[in-house]
Amino acid sequence: MSIAIVGCTVADVVFRGLSRLPTWPRHTEFKDRNLVFPPEPPLVTMGGNGANAAYAAACSGAEVTLHTQLGADPLGTALSHWLARAGCRLKADGKGASAVNVTAANRSHQRATLFYPGRPIAMPRLAPGRPAPSHLLVCGWPHPPLARIAAGMRGARRRGTFTALDAGPILGRPWTLASLRGVFSALDLFLANEYEIRRITGSSTLANSVRRVRREFSGHLVIKCGAKGSRWFAPGSTKAHRVPPVRVRALNTVGAGDCFNGALLAALARGLGWPAALRRAAATA
Repeated sequence: MSIAIVGCTVADVVFRGLSRLPTWPRHTEFKDRNLVFPPEPPLVTMGGNGANAAYAAACSGAEVTLHTQLGADPLGTALSHWLARAGCRLKADGKGASAVNVTAANRSHQRATLFYPGRPIAMPRLAPGRPAPSHLLVCGWPHPPLARIAAGMRGARRRGTFTALDAGPILGRPWTLASLRGVFSALDLFLANEYEIRRITGSSTLANSVRRVRREFSGHLVIKCGAKGSRWFAPGSTKAHRVPPVRVRALNTVGAGDCFNGALLAALARGLGWPAALRRAAATA
């Protein structure tokens, strides 16, 4: 069983434990206000919704192909190496510059971030005569255009592929339920966190959000609730199956939802039932 993931790969450069974040005065000289000395060197690591999910799925034992964008630059080389070591097969054209996220975080967990998203990622074309993936996940910002996601998922579904879409992150104007109708018609699993599902549905409560989603989408619905665990709604149902979280000392929650996605798809691809697969995803996250 194989998994195809369409999503971004990002080089994360993180300065941690700052006494304060810099401010930006009108002058251009080095001054105390706009110059901060980090207590330790930056952490350079891999991020991005697609890469995180693919890494988690591969470490869970799945055969994974990641369709992403990686530049032919030192960061792209490092990211490719990390993904390959985990067992991910990469489909990237190597053009342009790799996506980069630079974050400065103070001791109160406030942060300032600069993000270069790189080039857009296209939906993959399934080659005639070659096996289709058993599972397909589209995730990360910027997503491919919804019309292309819908077309790609329709083609994959005709060949027996289980299709999944994660709504996050929301940067800018959120999708609406009406705009998602074309995708919903070719979708088996819709994933979102509490904030995202409320923004998409325009509802202030999770229960109302689920009812509104069910007017447009009848497949599997998984809502990630952070420290409260997750909720799974079986096809056509508005009754939640609650999945408790694994209690840990949280050092950094960035990427937990992506790892949840990758582990969930890997567990489903191995044939685990939904409750067991969701528990595995929660433990991985």
